[in-house]
Amino acid sequence: MKQTMLLLVAVTSLFAPLTASAAKPPTATAVIQVVDFLPADHVTDGSVSYQSAIQSAIDAVPGTGGTVVFAPITYRIDDPVGLRLRSNLTLSMEGATFLLSETCAADGQLFLGQGVSGLRLEGGTIIGRNDVWLTGVNIRGVHLTGECRDIRIRDMHIRDLSSNGIGIFAADEEHPSTDVWITDTVIDNCANVYGDYQAESKRGPEKGSTREDQGLIALYHVHDFVVRGCRFEDSRSDGTHLYYCRRGQFTDNRIYRAKMGGYFLETCQHVLAANNVMRDNGSRGVTIERKSDFCTLIGNTIEGSGREGLWIPDSARCVVTGNVFSLNGRKNNGTERHHLWNPNITINEARGDKFATPTASYLIADNIIETDAHQLAAIRVDTREEVRDILIQNNFLIGDNRSIRVEGPDQDAVTIEQNRGAKVDRIIDKE
Repeated sequence: MKQTMLLLVAVTSLFAPLTASAAKPPTATAVIQVVDFLPADHVTDGSVSYQSAIQSAIDAVPGTGGTVVFAPITYRIDDPVGLRLRSNLTLSMEGATFLLSETCAADGQLFLGQGVSGLRLEGGTIIGRNDVWLTGVNIRGVHLTGECRDIRIRDMHIRDLSSNGIGIFAADEEHPSTDVWITDTVIDNCANVYGDYQAESKRGPEKGSTREDQGLIALYHVHDFVVRGCRFEDSRSDGTHLYYCRRGQFTDNRIYRAKMGGYFLETCQHVLAANNVMRDNGSRGVTIERKSDFCTLIGNTIEGSGREGLWIPDSARCVVTGNVFSLNGRKNNGTERHHLWNPNITINEARGDKFATPTASYLIADNIIETDAHQLAAIRVDTREEVRDILIQNNFLIGDNRSIRVEGPDQDAVTIEQNRGAKVDRIIDKE
């Protein structure tokens, strides 16, 4: 327990700089009212599009900065090229609704920013028509590319799109987006359609979409970020997708009923997930993989996932402590060893790891793990490949199946200590 507390103190200190209050928005030098750019007899129900007039209002903001105020009416967007954003811009959208037309027939978004800084998006509702758009038409809500910085998105509601509600895509690790805060935002029924691995037909992403279209929120090469107090529900693929992200906090969020995974980290470093609730997601509740490093799960509830509550292969120096894992692994296992995916927690090496990364130096401690007879084990560790330095201690196992199952020849790679209610099964199998 003392070892666990010391690690928690270290982790808390590591992420402390991000807990400071968000930076103040840029001083506005102009206030633009969108209604001043609309016809005098404009409608308010979204039956007519004034897209070019709205763009003119945004373009009227001087380079020194300003605020565009949207009256609380419905704005129809017919062209998925969307609205272009600039730096030092605040969009005040409380009560405004943006309706993307059912006639949209090409990839696009509502808001597009390229290399912007000092951007504030506040309030507003974005509604798509993924019920009628053609397969392969991928439309986002907010789409930022390039080296963006000082971004604040809050109090938005985004639904029924065919790509991400919010997608931020920098080019690479040398040119990241930085200082991004997404708070108190609701995104539901968005992203591309992704068929389950065990589906009889239409497995994987729908034709015409890419992996970037997965996730209600997608962050690629984003550093120094906060996602807090958001609700992500009913994704048509993953709830979230964080790729090559660094130094981030994902806290106090809800991820419910994604068709595939809930919280998905890929090649991330120093990312903390705390006080989140992840329930009834179709595949894994949490995935941390592909050379992720120094990633932490503290105080989360992960329940009712289709596969593992946590799958954590090919990563290093990760801490999983103080969480509740309850009755994950609702779907059946497959026939192959890598398809044994219904324990609450699985630690192994994934097939096709392009980095050849060892699975090493994990602390799994002080969790409550509830497992039923349907599941293979509470915790499963497969040591057949490069797995080492796994410490499992002080967990509280409840339910019909309290097995900590260690497979493979390298049994010394896993230390198991003081787990209440646990039954340790060591299976020395070289195949």
